[in-house]
Amino acid sequence: MYKLICLIILMTTIIYSANTQDTIQNVKPEVSKVAGYHIGVVQIMFMHNNGETTFFDRTSVYSVGFPFGITLNTLGKIKIDMELVPFINPYIYSNLPYKIHLLYHPGILYPLKNGWTLGLRAAFEIGEGQFGFTPLINKAFKNNNGASFFIELVAPGRFGPEKNSGYAQLGGVHIGFGF
Repeated sequence: MYKLICLIILMTTIIYSANTQDTIQNVKPEVSKVAGYHIGVVQIMFMHNNGETTFFDRTSVYSVGFPFGITLNTLGKIKIDMELVPFINPYIYSNLPYKIHLLYHPGILYPLKNGWTLGLRAAFEIGEGQFGFTPLINKAFKNNNGASFFIELVAPGRFGPEKNSGYAQLGGVHIGFGF
């Protein structure tokens, strides 16, 4: 049995290492590791937590985020996206001027046809003590120079910051530019 395995390995090595003029080589073109970059603005519209829905039209809970990120190619169709989102909470009717926190938002994107993309991100809210996930659907509109404008519907799900906070479901809109 040992001799048979050695013979198979030897024959396989000879077949694959032979490089004659009759050998056709399959050379795949190299794909850039970076698929692109994006910047934008995200606005959360509502939150549902503990049976109550809150719309973010009140200044006490209003916040706006400024996402920026880089998208990387993989060997398949799925793309890896690394995103950071600084959020600003302006306290208009308070002595506090504002509050800032950072969302670390890595994820995967699955491009569909006609500029549509599905995605799922992990979410780590630094400064808020929350974590969770963000499913998304994105529609990109390309222009002549290769850049694109996009609109994205996001549905963040968050846990924390307190043990009894439970699960909060949010909904929002992210608009931006991709390069």
